[in-house]
Amino acid sequence: MKTLATALVLTLAATTSFSAMAEGSKVSKSTIINASKNKKVINAAIGNKAKASVGSITVEGSKVSKSTVINASKNDKVINAAIGNKSTADTGSIRIQYLIFLNPSIFKAV
Repeated sequence: MKTLATALVLTLAATTSFSAMAEGSKVSKSTIINASKNKKVINAAIGNKAKASVGSITVEGSKVSKSTVINASKNDKVINAAIGNKSTADTGSIRIQYLIFLNPSIFKAV
């Protein structure tokens, strides 16, 4: 059991160390480049709302304007899996999510 726990900790450390994330910021007149090299990688998000990223760039809740996005990621022999409700697994990707609610009153519960 100790070996399994150690392996999980090392896997989680390796997974988070190869990802870049920006949240709640402004990105303007910039270049976002993903030049990751992922070889013989297993990336898995298991569980409810689990997230796993290897060699990925995630920008959430940030405004990106007048910028260039380049994904030059190289992926060889990669297994990427998301198992669970609302789980995501990304390998060698760029994800930019920005939500604008101009008129929140138009969204009504049904």
